[in-house]
Amino acid sequence: MKETLYLVQSSSAATLHVLNKLKQIYTRQDHVVFLGESLAVLTAADLAVFASAYCIDFEHVLLNPDLTSQMKTLNYAQFADLILQFERCISLK
Repeated sequence: MKETLYLVQSSSAATLHVLNKLKQIYTRQDHVVFLGESLAVLTAADLAVFASAYCIDFEHVLLNPDLTSQMKTLNYAQFADLILQFERCISLK
């Protein structure tokens, strides 16, 4: 099975549903990038599930400050490089 890159682009209201769905299909080799409003509702328990979780550097302010050590921050160039490493990318809204 190949690794998958998941892009979580959900509204804050839909993020819980998206996370439940993602937890069912996620494997430890996969990577997850949280974008926009989805960052604002994440908890430590949510992030503990994901071995490789990322956000874009300027959106990092939306994340609960207690969770910053659990999330890798990417600039746009690093984000583009990450995307190019994957043959399969799934956007969850």
